[in-house]
Amino acid sequence: MNTEFKLTDEQKYIFDLRGWLAIPAVLDDGQIEEMRDFCYRLKDDRDSLPEEDRSSVGGPLRELTDHPIVVDFMDEFVSCPGYANEYCYGFRVDGSFFTIRSKGHNNFSPHGGGGMLNMPGNHHIYRLYPGKVNCGLTRVVWELNPVEKQTGGTLFISGSHKTAFKSPPCLQDPECELWDTYECPAGSVLFFSEAVTHTGALWTNEEWDRVAVFNSYNTLGSKWHKWQPPKGYVESLPPKRQTLFRDVHCQDNVVEAPGASE
Repeated sequence: MNTEFKLTDEQKYIFDLRGWLAIPAVLDDGQIEEMRDFCYRLKDDRDSLPEEDRSSVGGPLRELTDHPIVVDFMDEFVSCPGYANEYCYGFRVDGSFFTIRSKGHNNFSPHGGGGMLNMPGNHHIYRLYPGKVNCGLTRVVWELNPVEKQTGGTLFISGSHKTAFKSPPCLQDPECELWDTYECPAGSVLFFSEAVTHTGALWTNEEWDRVAVFNSYNTLGSKWHKWQPPKGYVESLPPKRQTLFRDVHCQDNVVEAPGASE
């Protein structure tokens, strides 16, 4: 794997500390333009696309589902030990959507937090012991336009994936000083545990929309979202990428060779 697509020890520490991590400028200009244009086509002319591509994992966005930086992150924080090899991944895609938000669009709605204390079945969990973390349901956001700070990027209460106490009322105010956020150029990727308190925000940029792809990942034995990929989509993928969408169970859920039964 290209070393530029491997998490550093500092990035792992930051993610564990805050519950979220932004990595700037992962995609090149050609990828950004193609993917952004595809999102607008999904929004404005969806029926012109082949059926299997009519979703936020279709067309050029396919490449994001197992981008090398995503694979490295998931292997560290989500993957089931012993369930990955050269033919299959040890984690799965749990859901996907995209957003195009113009100035004035507001989806401020704080949720999440306290994942270390959530009961099994919640999926919004965060588990750890020295040197190892499993963060359960995890979100990966690809920003296809620049995000300037305090103009509508996702907001976080850093560290709240570990909190034991009830959140204060001030979190219902987007101006609360506890909210944390980021800025990044187009083509950046944002990882966050669904166990951290987070929310969308009012998009205030007048020059461009927020165009972003939100993919979620989970362990092989868990499913949170009702979402399913379009008909014919999985069959159109290369064999290893197909394993991101294999059935939800653990027993014998390992592919030993391309085309092998699970």
